[in-house]
Amino acid sequence: MANPIAALAGNWAEPITFFLMLACFGLLAILGRWPIGLALVLAAWLGAIVNGAYLPLRHLVEGAFSYLDPILVIATAMIFMRVLADGGALGALGMAVKRRCGGKPLLLLPLLMLIIMFPGMITGSSTASVLTTGAMAASIFAGLGLSRERTAAIIAMGGVLGMVAPPVNIPAMIIGGGIDLPYSGFDAPLALASFPLAIVLVYVLAWPALRKSRQDTPMKREPDGDRTTASKNANPSVLRSLLAPAVAALMMLAPRIAPGRMPDLGLPLIFVVAGIVGIMALPGFSVITSMLRAMEESLPVLGILFGVGAFIQIMTLTGARGWLVSLMTGAPAWAIFAAAAVSIPLFGAVSAFGSASVLGVPFLLALLGRNEIVTTAALSLLTALGDLMLPAALAATLAAQVAGADDRMRVLRLCIVPALITIGFAVLMLIFAPNLGRWLVP
Repeated sequence: MANPIAALAGNWAEPITFFLMLACFGLLAILGRWPIGLALVLAAWLGAIVNGAYLPLRHLVEGAFSYLDPILVIATAMIFMRVLADGGALGALGMAVKRRCGGKPLLLLPLLMLIIMFPGMITGSSTASVLTTGAMAASIFAGLGLSRERTAAIIAMGGVLGMVAPPVNIPAMIIGGGIDLPYSGFDAPLALASFPLAIVLVYVLAWPALRKSRQDTPMKREPDGDRTTASKNANPSVLRSLLAPAVAALMMLAPRIAPGRMPDLGLPLIFVVAGIVGIMALPGFSVITSMLRAMEESLPVLGILFGVGAFIQIMTLTGARGWLVSLMTGAPAWAIFAAAAVSIPLFGAVSAFGSASVLGVPFLLALLGRNEIVTTAALSLLTALGDLMLPAALAATLAAQVAGADDRMRVLRLCIVPALITIGFAVLMLIFAPNLGRWLVP
């Protein structure tokens, strides 16, 4: 097979191919506003064409299905979350927290942050957090006296950290998949990368406003109920609301509690079983409508994963991936840390999952031997920040909508300090990954 670009550019063929693919992807995704997944596939096709592979159907299809496991996890998890939202479970839990801790903002803030993060922890998507529990929490934050912009900033950061927290972290799955690293043993490193930051950042964002509004005064009265699509007739008890999540948690923990005696069903099957339990425990909503909406919400993310797989496959085929890895492995460690802190979040402006595959995998290869699990967890934290980057700024844009904030730029300005703190924390994890690995990875 003739390779036109190799004949013209010689040793520069791989970097030219890589930058042509990136340029095509950027033009289609940013200027043309094409779907991210389709833009990735077409950019991959262009990379194959300039290298003489004019119809690389086998590689495109093989690459598109390389992330089949995360695709199944997202699809089933979104159905599970939609069952909880439409069945009223999320709203009931939120109101229970509000009633118990409404007069204690010091305790209420971290609990609300964890509730916001929960859908992202299950689905690996910041969008799921923002649109479900984030929308529900907005009214509670308003009752505490927070402005709409500050409320939106908290929801956006909760969504970002939710997609990092265990048990489901799609960027970590993508990065680990690039070196055939099994998604096992990540719980403690991902918990370190998300939960301490979540508690610190919610206080950083909310506490100044709470002090001004005199935190010891009672909360303003807000209408109960969340702002999701929960059925008006659904008003489940806290016990029934907790049943399906408890079943999911039990099935996830059972193989660790009793290894060898309890089988690991896998996340997709766990979410299916827990979803069925939720349907039986939370009557009063249309199951078919909820499933259709879950699939509608998950399709953009699934399309991105298909495109990411094809993009990486063609990068490997053309040698562009090998060139990028060799470039990074030859750089000193401090330069790799600095480059990761800047480039991974910025590339995530187009796609956080794309950043995980295009940049996360080469950075992990460049840092091999420094405990790959902790390194992957830290890189996934940087990747998740892509949902705060312009032009899309997906997490901040959706958070502004659900909180009723008119200016998303004010929301993004409030997120600057939390984002910088997050980047600093991720870099520290990368630097101390060998030491952390001895403590956190079994």
